[in-house]
Amino acid sequence: MKKFIKKTGLTSKELGVISFLLVTFCAGLLVKYSGWKKANEYDYSETDKNFESRLKSTYEELKSAPGDSNAKLRSTELNALADSLGLEIENNAKERRSLKPGVKVNINTALAADLLELPGIGQVMAERIIEYRETNGKFSSPEELKKVKGIGDKKFDDIKNHIITE
Repeated sequence: MKKFIKKTGLTSKELGVISFLLVTFCAGLLVKYSGWKKANEYDYSETDKNFESRLKSTYEELKSAPGDSNAKLRSTELNALADSLGLEIENNAKERRSLKPGVKVNINTALAADLLELPGIGQVMAERIIEYRETNGKFSSPEELKKVKGIGDKKFDDIKNHIITE
């Protein structure tokens, strides 16, 4: 052991700290990849529903504030936050174009404006889809769209009949 310490040029305390860190790192990997903690996963869906309802009510209060420019700015910020989280707190149907029946959007070639026509897809979500496509290459199947942050099973079910990957 003394030869090893002498060869490395480290003190025994330094080697002890390095050994401790290596053992801790390996234990962390063991816990992460063993699946040991998966049994106690928390279901965040109820918390998400509460957050979404509070966000909507706050948005409505701010939007209806008479003549308060600060409230209008805050409501715009809340709408952008909701869009970035994949939530829709305001029905923007009058502002959006809608897809004609039978028309499908190719998610491998679509521009942000085309993606905005999909139900539940806002500006931030359209940008995420494009960013994912640019980073990871073309989508091999429509289901791969679920890998984009903010698109879960529910949102995918809403848009799956309107998209293709050809």
